Amino acid sequence: MAAIIAQLDASSTYRCTYDVFLSYRGEDTRKGFTDHLYRALEQAGFHTFRDDDEIKRGANIAAEIQKAIQESRVSIIVFSKNYASSTWCLDELVKIVERRKADDGLMVMPVFYDVDPSHVRKLTGSFANAFSGHEEHFKEDIHKVEEWRRALRNVADLGGMVLGDRYESQFMQNIVEEIENKLDHTTPNIAPYVVGIDNRVQGINMWLTDGSNDVGVAVIYGMGGVGKTTIAKAAYNQNFDTFQGSSFLPDVRAASEQPNGLVCLQRKLLSDIQKGKTKKIYSIDEGMSKIKHVVRCKRVLIVLDDVNHSEQFNAILGMREWFHPGSKIIVTTRHENLLNDHAVYAMFKVKGLGEGESLELFSWHAFKQAHPIKGYMNLSRSVVQHCEGLPLALQVLGSSLFGKSVDLWQSALQKLHVIPDDKIQKILRISFDSLKDDHDRNLFLHIVCFFIGKKMDYTSTVLDNLNFYTRIGIQNLVDRCLVEIDIDNKLIMHQLLRDMGRAIIREESPEDPGKRSRVWHEDASDVLRKLTGTETIKGLMLNLPSEAIFSTSNQKRCHVEDFDGNCSRRRRLGYFSWISINSSSTNSAAASNEVDFKAEAFRRMHNLELLLLDNLKVSGDYEDFPKKLIWLCWRGFPLKSIPENFYLENLVGLDLRNSSLQHVWKRTRFLPRLKILNLSHSHSLVKTPDLSGVPNLETLILKDCINLVVIDKSLGNLEKLIFLNLKDCKSLMKLPTRISMLRSLKELDLSGCSKLVLHTSMTAANHLHSTARVRKKLNMLSEKIWQSIWSWRSWASPRNKLESASLSMEIWPHCLGTLSLADCNLSEIPGDLSILSLLKHLNLSRNPILRLPENMNGLIMLQTLEIQGCAKLRTLPKLPRSLTKLHASYCTSLERITNLPNMFESLDSSFWKCKKLDEVQSLFNIKPLRRVDIEMISDMGLFNLESTGGSIEVEMTNYLTCTTRKGPLQVLYECGIFSIFVHGNKIPDWFTYRSMGRSVLSIILPSHFNLKIRGLNICVMYSRRPFWFSSRNFLKVSNETKGLKWTYCPVAAGLPKKNQDMLWLSQWRFENDELEEGEQVHVSLNEEFSFWAKEFCIQLVYEKDPSNSEDIIIQQETPPSSQIAAAGNVSASASKYQFWTGKYFLCNHRARIHQHQFSRRQRNPAYLEHYKPETDTFHYLFDQDVHPQDNHSIYSEES
Repeated sequence: MAAIIAQLDASSTYRCTYDVFLSYRGEDTRKGFTDHLYRALEQAGFHTFRDDDEIKRGANIAAEIQKAIQESRVSIIVFSKNYASSTWCLDELVKIVERRKADDGLMVMPVFYDVDPSHVRKLTGSFANAFSGHEEHFKEDIHKVEEWRRALRNVADLGGMVLGDRYESQFMQNIVEEIENKLDHTTPNIAPYVVGIDNRVQGINMWLTDGSNDVGVAVIYGMGGVGKTTIAKAAYNQNFDTFQGSSFLPDVRAASEQPNGLVCLQRKLLSDIQKGKTKKIYSIDEGMSKIKHVVRCKRVLIVLDDVNHSEQFNAILGMREWFHPGSKIIVTTRHENLLNDHAVYAMFKVKGLGEGESLELFSWHAFKQAHPIKGYMNLSRSVVQHCEGLPLALQVLGSSLFGKSVDLWQSALQKLHVIPDDKIQKILRISFDSLKDDHDRNLFLHIVCFFIGKKMDYTSTVLDNLNFYTRIGIQNLVDRCLVEIDIDNKLIMHQLLRDMGRAIIREESPEDPGKRSRVWHEDASDVLRKLTGTETIKGLMLNLPSEAIFSTSNQKRCHVEDFDGNCSRRRRLGYFSWISINSSSTNSAAASNEVDFKAEAFRRMHNLELLLLDNLKVSGDYEDFPKKLIWLCWRGFPLKSIPENFYLENLVGLDLRNSSLQHVWKRTRFLPRLKILNLSHSHSLVKTPDLSGVPNLETLILKDCINLVVIDKSLGNLEKLIFLNLKDCKSLMKLPTRISMLRSLKELDLSGCSKLVLHTSMTAANHLHSTARVRKKLNMLSEKIWQSIWSWRSWASPRNKLESASLSMEIWPHCLGTLSLADCNLSEIPGDLSILSLLKHLNLSRNPILRLPENMNGLIMLQTLEIQGCAKLRTLPKLPRSLTKLHASYCTSLERITNLPNMFESLDSSFWKCKKLDEVQSLFNIKPLRRVDIEMISDMGLFNLESTGGSIEVEMTNYLTCTTRKGPLQVLYECGIFSIFVHGNKIPDWFTYRSMGRSVLSIILPSHFNLKIRGLNICVMYSRRPFWFSSRNFLKVSNETKGLKWTYCPVAAGLPKKNQDMLWLSQWRFENDELEEGEQVHVSLNEEFSFWAKEFCIQLVYEKDPSNSEDIIIQQETPPSSQIAAAGNVSASASKYQFWTGKYFLCNHRARIHQHQFSRRQRNPAYLEHYKPETDTFHYLFDQDVHPQDNHSIYSEES
């Protein structure tokens, strides 16, 4: 291999911008081998040039490539079969040979990819064919062909790297290792087959290169095996050479556990930064003193990998104040709040791989290529699904299955579902073992078995009664990335972490599940069938398919979600796939229709506290059930009522959803500890039970009890009730008046109660009219119950579907924070709505409401207002400043909105399909031309309608509502800009400055005696593209002299007819001397995705200069708009649209962009002054799409 690379001469005078220059035939290897080689080199820390990455658009390609060759330390030539057919490649090769002759320090490495080196050296095979063509084509320049031949022979004689029959991945790794051996780089090695690293390291790279003089600390955190170390290595390798000193300290956790481990780490840190000049260290304090002395003099990059205690960080790095300005420190850890000293840190959470990335990474390990081989795709997908994006698992399992037959794969997969892979488990268990005490460990094991997918509040309510300190315990688990709380406040967990936890439980008694603390699924089924349960068991879960005990007609009663947040299937969150499912929905015990368990199976389980059963039929004496039950979740409970001898007195949570209950209990049951009662989807339930014996009840869920007609008046006694869910109780007609006594009620859901009468003006006639229908509904009740219902004077009749009701707020508890009245057939919301002064969330969707009360802004706590599908609603009154969410989609009659509070700060709004929405006060107004003063338009000098040659009816596209509507000529006023869209194929003659297509107009503003420039008239002629609906129609105006830029994106635009043109005429008015004579102004148009601009023109708008009172004669060449007063005022509107100082994004339908900027300014008030177009996400808003020097029209006073 000595002949492969010519050594680098340290005396070389060439400037080295790149480590490696890649020469290759694009059509052969660009998207395959060369791309992978490029990534491998970059990840190893070698700055590599390839033409499609490094050359800027518009640059001289040949010059840029020659410059890159001159400024690279190594040139790698990838010889492929068609390399010699490219004259471009051959010219590159000649330049490389010339550079090597002039500077023997250049290293040249030929790589023979699917090519025999002798074919290159002797010009045979495909190389001979290529040169035959060159000789024919270059008859007049045959010396060039000879020069190419000499260059090929010269490089081929160097030897090189030959692919042969090796795997490509291993071949690439060998190339990288050879480069590492020859170049003086000491960087962490990154394992082969890294996938998806670029996106994950991008944010860290931006942080490392932000130019800040602060000493920055970044924490890269995530669960074990997710790739934290790999990301840190990649970031380090790509950036270490931009610092004056650097050090990567691997595996700090393990090293610190060794004798004098921290001292050894200190010694390595000093050695790395001082280039090996380090004396011995005998104590941690001595090491800290020396580190302090070294790091204060150099701008350094330091990585501490796998830190699990803050003491390790402090011992190695001490105080942030020690470091030289601009230094950066990266810490990888499983502990999110490792550095909890309230200092500011950059936090980077590592998420797992996506499905495609997972399959690719797995394939590299299992097949040594980027995709599965034939016959293994389905098996590979099963493994990938099992791993849920965890790189460690994909690598381990892929390597273990490499070269094995299909039969062995199938057997291995079956084993994985029962016995997790030991190597993976050991890595994951490190986080579990690092928990501080048995409290947190037992809490984790409880969650693993019973609470995945449950809401945090629900979990806390149950576990707090098992002597857990649930919230602080769960926070500790979150900090160590063992559990996550999702956006819906549910506990979620990676499947492999769940498997790890359950494996720990199995270790308690490997052979006898009856002696474990927790049992589930098949083991639980065995324990119940064989009557082997013992007092050791504290929790048991068994799920059987619903068809095991329910008839086919009832199979549809499988509901996805209720209060506890269980879901019936997995969901993926971003790159990281977490379990968010009802734990009992997987690995279910097999069952048949004959399944019948006996109550005596529970007799010996004296300490059972958590019992979760799905669709179980249990025969025998229910007195055998344990007396210490805290939580009973029995979905599909098969009995018509709960047996009296079923001991429930210790219950905190009772979940009997999907039950066959007709009466919950026959007499009053005293359950003093009960806080949660869920009877959802119990379709046979007609009346709620007497609740006077459950004084501590906090949550009552009766969702989808479709035959429920009576709410027992004892509901009013529940002084601690917080949440009441009656959603889709379609037969419910009235609530007890005592509901007003619920002093603690925070959330009330009545959505879908379409027969519920919510007003108080009921008559006796209505009462009598309802009798027959109510009797029919209650035909299964006893006469005694019927008589009690008959005597209830507040009874009301069901409404006809075509009728609607008004609403009185008198009966509602004034403490309500959330109220849902969706689908309740309401036509009116009363003015006393403001009585609910604590209301935060209000849902009125899909009601025939005509208007909302004018005092809506009196709801000073309101955060969410949902009115989707209120098809008769025409206007929205003034809304409170507290509002953060407004969902009004499909309000098809909505025309006017008074205000949108927090629009550019935090408001989450939607107006999808509100096709009549024409006005949002203070933001925009769209109205027909006939409602605008024609004389005023004429005075503005914008245009003469007759001169356009177009029709007066236009079709307008509204980007806020995503609708189109035809109508008479429309006028749009927003952001101080006045616009009209009209069909036409000719721009009026009086527009002075013109440009064709997508170019930039550059104007030197002329001077006119006694006149001041007050604005611009702009006219754009455009036609339709096949994909029309885009909201990125940007009209950009910039005063280059003053550094002011405005980008306008209209809320609506005219839609041209097919094969016809349209004119967009707009006037911009400025009041604060933003445009003055002699200044340079650029105007450009972005037409991305939306329309094709054929021509656009500009006219200056003038007015008399009030500072000069002399009478003058306006000269003939003065623009026709010289005497007008323009409509609108961009100056007055611009402040709320400001992005950076002097830069304004005038747009009302892309509020999230403004909100993003607002959030940035909140975090850093100085952000407004720091515009960095090369790094900012939204720089495109203010960049000229076509540079004026490349394609432009320049107008000056002389021209």
